[in-house]
Amino acid sequence: MLLGTITLTMVGGVWLFTRPTVRPEGPRPTAIIWTATPTPTPTAMPTPTPVPVLPDQLGIGVRVTVIGTGAAGLSIRAEAGTSAARINVAAEGEALLIVGGPQVADGYTWWFVRDEANPEREGWAAQEFLAPPW
Repeated sequence: MLLGTITLTMVGGVWLFTRPTVRPEGPRPTAIIWTATPTPTPTAMPTPTPVPVLPDQLGIGVRVTVIGTGAAGLSIRAEAGTSAARINVAAEGEALLIVGGPQVADGYTWWFVRDEANPEREGWAAQEFLAPPW
């Protein structure tokens, strides 16, 4: 009985794998492969919104030049105010972009500025030492 079952199974298997394949007529289905599209990571630095300004005014989006500091340079501070920590110094004639402000502290108007060549270099600078480049 066991030998008969094995023989029948072998004959059936041989027949199954040796019969000609019949392809259905018409278009063949196409496989669709779904993939996840990476979501862009938002940048940590906001892009400043330019504010229309007159030639003698400063505002967000205005490029400024450091003036009147002599050899000392302009202190870029962690917060608006003369007692805030100095985190960098901008050289006389250096160009910066205003990206925030203004704030008034310690008798000065302060603007949040950024070095466009090095976006990690940013902080608060006193308006007295900033001038539009025109």
